[in-house]
Amino acid sequence: MAQKTSINIKPCNIGSSEAHNRRTAEYLARIGKEKFYVRTDLMAANETWVAPDFGDTSLSERYNQIAAMVKEKTGRAMQTKDRERVNKKTGKVTVVRGSTPLKEGVVVIKDDTTMEQLQHFCEVCKQRWGITALQIFIHRDEGHYSTPRETATWKPNLHAHIVWDWMNHDTGKSCKLDDKAMSDMQTLLAECLDMERGSSKELTGKEHLERADFIIAKQKQEAEQVKAEKEAAEAERDAALREADIAKMEHEKIQVGNMEKQRRSMELDSEIADKEEHARKVDRENTDSIKSGIANLFGKGKYAAIEQENARLKAENEHIKESFPDAVRKEVEKRTSSLVEAKRTVELERDSAMAMADIFESERDTALRQLRERKTG
Repeated sequence: MAQKTSINIKPCNIGSSEAHNRRTAEYLARIGKEKFYVRTDLMAANETWVAPDFGDTSLSERYNQIAAMVKEKTGRAMQTKDRERVNKKTGKVTVVRGSTPLKEGVVVIKDDTTMEQLQHFCEVCKQRWGITALQIFIHRDEGHYSTPRETATWKPNLHAHIVWDWMNHDTGKSCKLDDKAMSDMQTLLAECLDMERGSSKELTGKEHLERADFIIAKQKQEAEQVKAEKEAAEAERDAALREADIAKMEHEKIQVGNMEKQRRSMELDSEIADKEEHARKVDRENTDSIKSGIANLFGKGKYAAIEQENARLKAENEHIKESFPDAVRKEVEKRTSSLVEAKRTVELERDSAMAMADIFESERDTALRQLRERKTG
């Protein structure tokens, strides 16, 4: 896409124009306090052209020469102040602008714009509208920093200054360029510089900015962009912090949950340990009780009594065998057989009780295993 160009023409400030355009030492010392920048290391790339018939004449001297020429041609002094003119028929008041014999135009250029292209533009302007270029200055050292004094952020404001004598020296009157002529000049400039014509202020609704105003406006625009980017970055940072807080809260919830699980696990461990200890205690008590019962039943109780009675009967039997006749002996043997049968029955009951003790111990082990499985589950 082609770069756009434009020209902004204003009355020439003869008190400061040459100091700025020629980069005088006094000017360079003064601009350090202003809001725009000139890089002295780029000044060598600037170019200057002066009309042969202007030579070393200063703008102040040229102004005085024009004033004398106007007096000679018109017979009256050059009118430099605005004045009002009243239409006697309609009463309408119009403002007659004071004469500005010297005008200065600021032209937007590109990197490869040449002095010859600008000279050609000025020659065509003279042929069409009678204005005479006195000086052309190409400035490639001017621009602004996005970040003050950081070369990487330097953005050049490539432009040229054209100083014109805006007077018709044959009539002593100023050259008249209406809005159409000024619009045609913009088109001519784009053609001569091989650039795209900028939009007119009638279309954009914007006035042209002075050089310093342009730079300040540019800096303001970039500052707003930096501010917007900063706000966007802060918004992203705040969002990230919120997400981090949420993640932290979730992590804390998980930690609390883990602590609760750990506490519950410890409680279950304690509960299982208590139950195991209780089961062991009950088991010991039951086993001791069973053993004690069996012992009482078979060691110290009925079994022991039967053994004692059996022993006594055996002794009596032997005694009867020796002392009594066969009938008595048979009766004793019958009773002895009954006691033996009773002993066998008691032994069976003992074995059944021991089997029941084994079953109880197995059931206890099963209950303990189920408690452990509940914990691990």
